[in-house]
Amino acid sequence: MSKWFSLLIIWCCLIGNLWANDENGQASKLILDKNNIKIWSYKVPKSPLSGFIATTTVKSSLSGLVGLITDTQNASRWLYRTSRIDVLARDDSQQFFTIRVITDVPWPLTDREALVDVRISQDSKTGRVRIDSNESAYANKYPVAECCLRMPMVKGYWLFKPVGNGLVEVTMSGHADPGGMIPKGLVNFLIQEHPYNTLQGLRRVIGDMTYQKVQYPHIVDNVQ
Repeated sequence: MSKWFSLLIIWCCLIGNLWANDENGQASKLILDKNNIKIWSYKVPKSPLSGFIATTTVKSSLSGLVGLITDTQNASRWLYRTSRIDVLARDDSQQFFTIRVITDVPWPLTDREALVDVRISQDSKTGRVRIDSNESAYANKYPVAECCLRMPMVKGYWLFKPVGNGLVEVTMSGHADPGGMIPKGLVNFLIQEHPYNTLQGLRRVIGDMTYQKVQYPHIVDNVQ
């Protein structure tokens, strides 16, 4: 609980009255601006749980970022509190796959799993790459992992926007219901811990040539 209390103090110090809008027009409130990472929270209609939008800028190819996101075997290197990701189904021709994400939840709470459908797309004019993830339409096909409770709702996306000079603006956004007996206020408070540490992890590993050498036939890195 001391860690959560410390995070609460930081949150109270940093929260301000700055507002922005995401690409869907959702009004969002800036809650963290630190180390070239900004995080906004926003209210979700008909839900007591808030969503988040987080951004940073990195030097990378678009393919390198897609390669990092799809490298499920090494997700625990940088994706905060993610124990593992299992690929359950994959269709590279459709840029679509279904995954199980196991999240390490602080003791004494039970770890969570999310079954997520992921789809990758690129705007041919702007070069922007978007990776959408939502609770899987096929979740009932797979039993719940023994370690976990299944999250009843997961929704989010990654957006990679080229900004010139080899730089890419990275945006991650998400809204989820962890289910079970987790206080809603605590869930809303922790929405900055996950994206901040995840983007820190992404920036730490994205320069690895394992990713920067990646090329995908469906991703154009130099859109004219």
